[in-house]
Amino acid sequence: MHAPVPQADAHVRDRLDLLLQVAEQAAELTRSYFQSDRIRVESKSDESPVTQADREAEQLIRGAVKARFPGDGFLGEEFGRQPGGSGFDWVIDPIDGTVSFAAGVPLYGSLIGIEHTAPDGTRRVVAGVASMPALRERVWAVQGGGAWWERQGMPRVPARVCEPRPFKDCIACTTGVEYYRRTDRMGVLRRLEETFGRMRGWSDCYSLVLLATGRCQVALDPMMNPWDCGPFPVIIAEAGGVFTSWKGEPGIHGGDSVACHPAMHEELLRLLRG
Repeated sequence: MHAPVPQADAHVRDRLDLLLQVAEQAAELTRSYFQSDRIRVESKSDESPVTQADREAEQLIRGAVKARFPGDGFLGEEFGRQPGGSGFDWVIDPIDGTVSFAAGVPLYGSLIGIEHTAPDGTRRVVAGVASMPALRERVWAVQGGGAWWERQGMPRVPARVCEPRPFKDCIACTTGVEYYRRTDRMGVLRRLEETFGRMRGWSDCYSLVLLATGRCQVALDPMMNPWDCGPFPVIIAEAGGVFTSWKGEPGIHGGDSVACHPAMHEELLRLLRG
């Protein structure tokens, strides 16, 4: 799935080249465990599941970046934060959807975002990739260089969000109902069900991949960690959409997320607020 790197700042362009290479390597690693009897599921301190594939994939990514850019920092789901001095941080979710992965469901992803902090403290996600290893497709983007959709055996094409449409004509994708229950938002879920023409509960990052490639119109998640956001601020923006928290906060954040065409965003935030 190697592709030419678009025009970008030299520092970003060099990292994008590595980003695409290491994403492919991590995808191969997770596929080697997928639907095999090698998977062993453990529970972390927060009771979320983890497997050896999660840990090995994040170690692979960190190792490759450290070898090439030793001054870069990290924020990863499995091994936490490691500060750097270059202004660049790699935000890693080695397997987004470990429950799906461990159950043999192919809708798990590997997420890597590159965030840059300017001397004035301004932070922005400058590049990112969301891989769906079992489906053998991925979406990636670089700031100012567009978003791109790659599938095995098919030509690379631009990734674009759908044009706006009435909510009753939309497919709205979200995650498990239990996350609305855990965040005391079952009332919000009922409101969404009454508003949208169709709602689907595709796993985790897959909703955002579908949104970025025009296969659904809205993607919602009531419960997000920073590494769940990783690449999506730049992917959704370069695909012509908007990605924020339910309060309208842009960038990498924890809590929740909503993504859609910009023309639908304010109305969607009002719906979420009730």
